Amino acid sequence: MKRFFATSLFLFIGLSLMGQNLMNYAFDTNGPVGDVLFDQNDNGEIVYSGVVEVPFSADTLFGLAKEFLYDLEKKFGAEVSDRFEGVTKVACDIELPVGTRFIDVGYVGVWGKAASTVSFNLVIDIRPGRYRYTLSRFVTDRWRISGEGKDEGPSNLIHWQRVNSLTKELAETRSAKKKEELSEMLERERIAYSGEYNAVMDFIHGLESFTSIDDSF
Repeated sequence: MKRFFATSLFLFIGLSLMGQNLMNYAFDTNGPVGDVLFDQNDNGEIVYSGVVEVPFSADTLFGLAKEFLYDLEKKFGAEVSDRFEGVTKVACDIELPVGTRFIDVGYVGVWGKAASTVSFNLVIDIRPGRYRYTLSRFVTDRWRISGEGKDEGPSNLIHWQRVNSLTKELAETRSAKKKEELSEMLERERIAYSGEYNAVMDFIHGLESFTSIDDSF
C-alpha cells in the first residue's frame, strides 16, 4: 500500500505571504516584525491540530500511521526520532528537509544538502473511527549568514530576525558587489521561509489523507 503525500515537500514554492498579526519582539537589530505565514497563538507558539474521521478500526489506524512515518523517512528523506508508541497514540519528532543548496567543495565536486530544515513534535491520538494530530515546538535551521542573523530558532522569529539583520547590513554597506550579495541572501531567506511553510502544509495534508489506500504497486 502506498500513501498519498505531496511531492512538493522538497520544492520551494513562490511566495504568497499572508498578513497576520504578531506581537513585536526585541531583536538585536531592533527591526520590526512583519507578516508571518505560520499561525501563532497568544503565547507566540505555533501549534496545528485537527481531527480526522474515517471508517477504520483503531488497530488499522495505528498501522496506517506507522506506515505513513515509514514512507516519510524512506521516500522523502525526513528524519523521525524519539519515537513513542503507546496504547492510544504515536508520538515523535519530525525534521523536514526543505529545498536544496549546492555547495562547491573544490576537487571533490558539488555537494547538495537541504537549504533549510523545519522541525516539530508530532502526536497522533487514535480512537476507533477517528484520529487527532497535533504539531508543536517548531524550530527552523538554515544556512549560516553574516551579521547578526541566527541559524536556528522559532520559525517565525528566526525569519524576521534574519531579515532585519540582512536589511541592516545592506543599508550600511557601500560596496555594490556586497549589496548584490546581500539582496540575493534576502531573497533566499524569504524563499526558504515560504518553502518551510509549504512543506509543513504538505505534511499536514499527508496526515489528513494517509488513510487513502492505494493497493497498486
